[in-house]
Amino acid sequence: MPARVWCWTPNPVLETKFTEGRRIVSAGGKGHNVARQLRQWGFPVLSVVSKVGKDWLRAARQDGLPIREIPIYSPARTGWALVQGPENRMDFFTEDPKWKTSDWGRSALFLHRNIRKGDWLVVAGSVPTGARQGWWRTLFLGLKKRAVRIAVDGKGQILLEALQAGIGWAKGNLAEVEETMNREGESRCLAAMQKISKGRSSLMVTLGSQGLIFYHEGWPCKVPAPRIRCWDATGSGDVVTAALIYGSHKGWEIGKVVGFAAWAGSENAARRNEVVARLKGRGVFA
Repeated sequence: MPARVWCWTPNPVLETKFTEGRRIVSAGGKGHNVARQLRQWGFPVLSVVSKVGKDWLRAARQDGLPIREIPIYSPARTGWALVQGPENRMDFFTEDPKWKTSDWGRSALFLHRNIRKGDWLVVAGSVPTGARQGWWRTLFLGLKKRAVRIAVDGKGQILLEALQAGIGWAKGNLAEVEETMNREGESRCLAAMQKISKGRSSLMVTLGSQGLIFYHEGWPCKVPAPRIRCWDATGSGDVVTAALIYGSHKGWEIGKVVGFAAWAGSENAARRNEVVARLKGRGVFA
């Protein structure tokens, strides 16, 4: 059976967006966004959430994704977005949930029981509060022993413990990484991440319109973003994560992987609804 990608969204959101005179309701959360993009690229992917409620699931079915529910009750947050023009967006979200110790235990058990050797686990976005210190590190080390490949896009405890575990890919945007590392500037943040991971993880810090900076097997490098007319950059980081998984699974050399990631994220920011067609039209999948 081919390797699968399990995209876990610990903290999903049901978003209502108002843009160009339209009201759009969608199932969101970074992990689910990554899964949606990979699915559009024909990848064997599953979206993993807790028991989030019928409204989120109804919206998620529009994405055509297989969804697996961890058997804990944690309703999706509610979010509202107002997009009034290029780079003019306001977001509002309800508070993050807090999980009990038993919720964290059931989550770990679910992942260990279902994810197989050679699969990917992608954990992306904010997470509920209440995880004990070391919980994420223990989870990642246990899955690594079973040859599960892991990518994390986040901040705070989950990012620090992902680095301590030496997972495959650890990433975040510059603001998230500066907050987590208590450093300013992409170079200093990347150096701090490298020190914590002891060089075992591939690292990435996204820089918005400036592109991204990454570290891989002793090679740090900055990749500029293509020049675009940005409409709405929301979700571009999730497209970057999806591109990392796609290129890595294809066995591309690292320069092609990160170049593809930077370009795909920019395309998303320029014109979200056409990103997949434009990628295929330019022969990226050859």
